[in-house]
Amino acid sequence: MAAVCTLAAFQLSSAFANSTSFQFASEILDEDITIRVALPESYPHSATFHYPILLVMDGSTQFNHIAGNIEFMSTFAEIPELIVVGISANNRLLNFTHTELEQFAGRSGGAARYTQFIVAELLPQLREDYRIAPHTTVTGHSLSGLYSAYLALHHEQDIQAAISISPSLWWDDFAILSDIHPTPDSPNSVSWFASMATEPDEMEEGFERLEYLLANAQASNLRWELRRFDNETHDSTPLIGNVVGLRSVFQGFNAVPEVDIKSLEQLETFYSEYAEASGYQVPMSVHQYNVYGLKATYEGQLSWGVEILEAGTEQFPYSEILWDSLATAYRMSDNHTSALHASEKAVEYARKHDSKYISEILLQNRSLKRAAQ
Repeated sequence: MAAVCTLAAFQLSSAFANSTSFQFASEILDEDITIRVALPESYPHSATFHYPILLVMDGSTQFNHIAGNIEFMSTFAEIPELIVVGISANNRLLNFTHTELEQFAGRSGGAARYTQFIVAELLPQLREDYRIAPHTTVTGHSLSGLYSAYLALHHEQDIQAAISISPSLWWDDFAILSDIHPTPDSPNSVSWFASMATEPDEMEEGFERLEYLLANAQASNLRWELRRFDNETHDSTPLIGNVVGLRSVFQGFNAVPEVDIKSLEQLETFYSEYAEASGYQVPMSVHQYNVYGLKATYEGQLSWGVEILEAGTEQFPYSEILWDSLATAYRMSDNHTSALHASEKAVEYARKHDSKYISEILLQNRSLKRAAQ
């Protein structure tokens, strides 16, 4: 984990597990912003692998459940592992609205300046201190959902995906919707997911207008999906909305969603084609190597499983997860010497990382040692 407490812009206040909270001193906003960073479980398993980043608006309230769901979903290779960054909003009305209303003069319309803070100050500092890949997703709810919609429509050069949960599209007489129109071909493309719960009046009207406009516009810089959650309220919908939104913006990411299996060569081909179709490259991470390797092993293709897991340990040489799974694959292949060696590696790194899998890893290690006697 990067030692952010040594940087002038960061003042470390608290840290637990893979999550850190600190104050970021923004010169652009002239205020301190609370930032929370959750690193993927596999972050210490490699010194070189870079992760996509998810920026969570309203980080004080939305960070925990989103980070937890990402950990679960990425463990089963449904979405990539992500570095999750929660950004607290000191002034939601000012920061998340892109136009200034007369009745809120001086208190609204600051989205452009807030974006400058994120793009010019926060992201460069985060990239300096964490291994971040060139792929940024932004998620927001309500007013911050309006803001993530603003980024999708105006800042395709800065982000690759946006999630807007119950966005406040009604702001300034639905001004944001006037920005949805046919555009010339753009070198940048944004994947945009927006959703609405059962909500009255201007919230519902804004989403209906959005549905109509997107159905009739040919915005070449957008790949979009809209969903309604009729059993949810405005306050409850961020939980399911972000899960479905992440599935949407990373649609097709899981190379082996069912019991079918692929060889390492087939996986490499799949992700090469995924990068071309989606417009961005997200390399295989620990859990993908692990899930795909174990699937192949248990579905009768032991040589495929071994090859995938061996490739995983080459990319992530400090991963107790991959070494333990490789030990399983070796054991099932009757290669007990290699299985014990891999298991010893798994134990070494499980202890080093204080791994939550330590009991399972030690159990296999003891079993392999008894078999070797």
